[in-house]
Amino acid sequence: MQNKEYGSDFHYVTLTDFQLSSNKASFFDSFTKFYFSGRSALRAILLHGVSNYQWKKIYLPTYYCHEVYNFISDIDLEVEYYLCNTLLNQLPQTIDDNGNNVLVIVDYFGVNSPEVTHLKNIIKIEDVTHNLGAVHKSKSDYVFGSLRKTLPIPVGGFVKSKEKLPDIGVSFCANEIAQEKKIGMLLKSKYLKGESIDKAVFRKVLFDTEHAFSNLDSFSEMPNTVVEIIKSIDVSKMLDWKRKNSQLVKQQIIQSDTFNLVVSSNNTEFALILKFEKHEDRENLKQYLISKAIFPMVLWPNQLNSIDKEIEQTLLFLHIDFRYSTEDVTYIVNQINQYFLHVI
Repeated sequence: MQNKEYGSDFHYVTLTDFQLSSNKASFFDSFTKFYFSGRSALRAILLHGVSNYQWKKIYLPTYYCHEVYNFISDIDLEVEYYLCNTLLNQLPQTIDDNGNNVLVIVDYFGVNSPEVTHLKNIIKIEDVTHNLGAVHKSKSDYVFGSLRKTLPIPVGGFVKSKEKLPDIGVSFCANEIAQEKKIGMLLKSKYLKGESIDKAVFRKVLFDTEHAFSNLDSFSEMPNTVVEIIKSIDVSKMLDWKRKNSQLVKQQIIQSDTFNLVVSSNNTEFALILKFEKHEDRENLKQYLISKAIFPMVLWPNQLNSIDKEIEQTLLFLHIDFRYSTEDVTYIVNQINQYFLHVI
């Protein structure tokens, strides 16, 4: 008997239906370099810029994964934070449009990103982790992202730029973490198939390896075993599958006064995104969904200012990626609909 669950970390997925056909080009072109993680990718960009172009100052958005900031905090750059999040994405006027400065912008969950075309000189670095389809449309000088949030791989990040960044090799630590993460994914796969696997075991492996990404020893290129997976899968088909699921969500979900559905007009949302007025309402639904084996996400924890904290505490994300069939997505949406019709 299978253990049916929705969301949380990827399990080890058999990718028969998503193998790249021989007559189709890889999603990532020759201007792409692969790294162990998204934060390794960003660190490589910044080290290259400081060393070769004398970058002096970096502007970072306030609403972001602060673990990434910790990973680059030792780099010799003056740091200035600008107020920006998924709902408030207007750049401040105080950004110094100077060629020695760097601006990190974020495509927030495939829904929106700040308008930067008026800035002509500053170096633009764009994070498209939650909207991989934007990588080929971006006009930024450097485009980077994490891959393990969208693709069923244990580790992974990338940089796309006009110039190839210098090689840094694959570290022992990176290989070790990738192998451990794969073990966790395999154990989760066996658990979902109904095999006698203690859930606490694979959850600990996945939790521990996730924390290992903060180790600077993991600054590395992508292990070769993961590169081979990337080159063999049809990423575009996976993204199309999620877009189809996103469209289905909009057709089936019943609107409520308690939340707003956060959407993109072209169905590029990273997930099913609900925005609540009250933190308590968000938490009540989250606990209800967990009781139905649906595991939502909260992004990003530990925000610092009041505006970003409000976003953190009222957004809820639910996976609707290629793992899930039409029937699966219908089940997830029905649970939300039933909750608001009968529970509250």
